[in-house]
Amino acid sequence: MTDRYVSLKIVFLKISNIDTIREEYLADIFLSARWREPALDNNKETQKINWESYFDPKLNIQNNIGELKQTTWRELQTEAGGETYVMERRRIKGKFFEKLELQDFPFDIQDLSILITSESPPTDVELVELNSTVSHVNVDSFVDQQEWGLYDFVVGEKRLMPNEYSSVKYKRPGFIFRCCAVRRVGYFTWNIMLVIAMISSLSFAAFSVDRELPQRRLQLSFTLILTMVTFKFVASQSVPKLSYLTYLDRYILLSMSFLFLVCCWHAVVALYKSDDDTAGMMDYYAFFAFVGVYLFGQVMFVVIVGTKKKLESLPTWDRPEKRKKKHKHFMKINPFT
Repeated sequence: MTDRYVSLKIVFLKISNIDTIREEYLADIFLSARWREPALDNNKETQKINWESYFDPKLNIQNNIGELKQTTWRELQTEAGGETYVMERRRIKGKFFEKLELQDFPFDIQDLSILITSESPPTDVELVELNSTVSHVNVDSFVDQQEWGLYDFVVGEKRLMPNEYSSVKYKRPGFIFRCCAVRRVGYFTWNIMLVIAMISSLSFAAFSVDRELPQRRLQLSFTLILTMVTFKFVASQSVPKLSYLTYLDRYILLSMSFLFLVCCWHAVVALYKSDDDTAGMMDYYAFFAFVGVYLFGQVMFVVIVGTKKKLESLPTWDRPEKRKKKHKHFMKINPFT
């Protein structure tokens, strides 16, 4: 049985510099920890307390990068029945690591998390969420509003973390707080995907070249393919090197595949020089077939992305079938309470 319960609350005061390539972000947070201390019942002289003589949950931030700038202070809270609780407050500024799931890039929704652990075993300490006040995010101070949108709630979840620094094989209690950011797709839609769509649609212009000049048609098609490859490298600079395909990768690869098929057609139709009428009809129907395939592919991509965005408008830990405790916080609240 757990000896002590440590209640946690977090306030994301400021979030900035969400870096997709390095998978990190900057945050200014306020962390509160509260636990029962029977030895301090009816003791109101906080300044004279030697905190080293009393229980310490030894809380640490697990997913920080580099040194954190933090200020820590403690105070006592006495309930109506005389029970005394220790309230530890921390103001923390630093850089935090966040493993980004980029399968849906650039239509992705990302968790921004803070992982808190205790050096004590789970039999001594259990980390829980503070129920008296809710954790929340100060969305008004969000810096990256041009690139990201920020949800206004925080979700907490208990974890058991492995103890890497001890020969004793026990897990450490942990608690993870998550807020949620959704990427604004305007930049990638207008500057990459729209340009890719225009380049791939230019493949139809090659059909206006005389069919008896296949070298001209192939030259135009090869130029478009090389242009598409250049844009593929440009898009790759926006995400880390991944072992899987993002939505943007799929769109570009499908567009390149379409150009490849058009290029193959121009090479094949040149073999039918002996029968001009048959080749002309084949080329005529091929043009409309490629137009139909192109339009169908564009519509299907929009439908698939739109449907998936609607189903995943909230992260996996907050969907209806897996819903935990969702904090809606619309009032101005003092984060230091």
